[in-house]
Amino acid sequence: MDANEKRVHPRKDVFSAAMLVAGEDGYLSEVWDISQGGARLGRPKHWPTQMPELIRVFFMLDQDTVISLAARVARTGGEHLGVQFVEGQEERIHHLMYEARFLDAETT
Repeated sequence: MDANEKRVHPRKDVFSAAMLVAGEDGYLSEVWDISQGGARLGRPKHWPTQMPELIRVFFMLDQDTVISLAARVARTGGEHLGVQFVEGQEERIHHLMYEARFLDAETT
């Protein structure tokens, strides 16, 4: 880990599909990396300019493994969104991190 890294949780690079749900609207996206605290996602093409406070992220790790988590949008960039997982979902986050470790094995 880089000595200048200020993140509390180390990131794991992954690439998988995701569905972001804000209110009644859904947006397809991709996952670029995840950690115990949140994730970096591709910014959907038609993402609302009025950013929702809370969203639900469906991590589609494979055809049979979809894990959903409540999150807050912590930052936006031109091509990405940074989300922070809402507290109280530790078991689901642990399950996501466990399942995500198999993504590397499938691509090598």
